[in-house]
Amino acid sequence: MIRPHELPPRIWPVVIATIVGLAILVSLGVWQVKRLAWKEALLAQLAANAAAPPVDLPTASNMARAGSNVEFVRVRFTGTYKNDSFMKMLSSYDGGQGWTIITPAASADGWAVIVDRGRLPGQMLGHFTEPDGPQEIEGVIRTHPYGQGFFDPVNDPKGNMWYWWDVKGMLAASGLPDSLKPFPFEVQLVPTGNDAGFPRPQEAKADLANNHLGYAITWFGLALTLLGVSAFYIFDLRRRRRNWDSRG
Repeated sequence: MIRPHELPPRIWPVVIATIVGLAILVSLGVWQVKRLAWKEALLAQLAANAAAPPVDLPTASNMARAGSNVEFVRVRFTGTYKNDSFMKMLSSYDGGQGWTIITPAASADGWAVIVDRGRLPGQMLGHFTEPDGPQEIEGVIRTHPYGQGFFDPVNDPKGNMWYWWDVKGMLAASGLPDSLKPFPFEVQLVPTGNDAGFPRPQEAKADLANNHLGYAITWFGLALTLLGVSAFYIFDLRRRRRNWDSRG
């Protein structure tokens, strides 16, 4: 607090502090703008992947090895489910407890694939369809790059309890022949409109929050607030110092 009988503080430290604060806030806002452009490009890429015609498993594998983002790339292959090795993942269904049913499949061209067949209510576990023989399987690739979350329990392959996506571990627990080539991603079945039974395929959605515009507005808004408060304070200091000088 500035008292009338005291010399007001110098102005230049306030100016320097304001410039430093503005530089930090504006740089954070610019960074969020860049993140916004990156996120929008990523979402556009995922939408383009999902809208493109399906490819076979070797093509999808080659795309991934070449560095392409294969999340939501649509794939189609003929495969046979290994129904006796199905896996259940704790999930939800219509707001209640449910399960995601994951079944390994051996493709006709020699790949071992982990397939997310969809969800079912908790009471339906053990009462769902298990297709026999070769099936035409179509879905989208899910890469699950983040692994186990901080609050996720440890998966229990022996007890058939899965809490997070571990494709490598699921392939190891699948019981499929070692001679098959492991497909490194999950394939999530897509709804067909005729999915009357269970498990029921779920619409594939990108779990990507895009709040960068709001963050950018916040940082730029704070920068403007700092500028306004500092300008008022500097103006007041100048007035007080002029009054002090006039008294001398």
